[in-house]
Amino acid sequence: MSLYVYLYGVIPTPEDGDNPFSSHKGIDNEHELQMKNYGDISAVFCHVEEEEYGEEVLQEKTNQMDWVQEKAFHHHEILMNIRERTALIPMKFCTIYQSEANLDDMVHNHQDQMKALIERLDGKEEWNLKVYCDRDQLSKNVADHNLNIKEKKDEIAQMSKGRQYLESRKLDQYVQQEVEREQDAFGSALHEQLTAYSVEDTVKKNWNRDVTGKDEEMCWNSAYLVPLERVEDFLEIITNENEKHKSSGWILEATGPWPAYHFAKLT
Repeated sequence: MSLYVYLYGVIPTPEDGDNPFSSHKGIDNEHELQMKNYGDISAVFCHVEEEEYGEEVLQEKTNQMDWVQEKAFHHHEILMNIRERTALIPMKFCTIYQSEANLDDMVHNHQDQMKALIERLDGKEEWNLKVYCDRDQLSKNVADHNLNIKEKKDEIAQMSKGRQYLESRKLDQYVQQEVEREQDAFGSALHEQLTAYSVEDTVKKNWNRDVTGKDEEMCWNSAYLVPLERVEDFLEIITNENEKHKSSGWILEATGPWPAYHFAKLT
């Protein structure tokens, strides 16, 4: 069986040309991490056995949740270690080439793009923001402070019992629509503040409670590429907004710095 190549990422070639990651074991916990130079950029990878990481075997393993969790965690930890040392184009989990020759072809075909991307990522960090809210508390706040809703409640109180039931159902639906508008407006306003401190940003899909494990509802999810000299100001905005709004049921959660997962796209 031949050796495949498991690629973690691409970095600027160290000035001394030495491999600073050789003490780390690769994803198979056997082969050590290697670094291959291509002029100004280098690939960080490890060898893996074809019989363990061939396409058919890999399809079977990626259906095993325990295996995926263990190996994905390893992949992320290696990328975090690399990112702490240098600029990095992180590769997706299980980016595998059948030979070093295939890796060489890929790098040579994208070399100029990779060099430009590394230069763009250098001196910057990815930070993620997730906004949660207590939907019950937000619904109450909206109902208490929205004049249209208060007027509608007064109207319903003057109706017959049967009509009250139908109109109250409609009003509940309207309140929930207003809550969603409030969630979008809150996230958008915060996002607008934070983009002033980042060079790139992206808004992502919200996660449901099964994924987050939280009682509160996620209502905003975004990522930012922030220059190092602006990170402190960026995080201060989030801290201040968190303090200002936590009594209203909002929770702001900033995480990072991460490898530039959302901003290291290759075409």
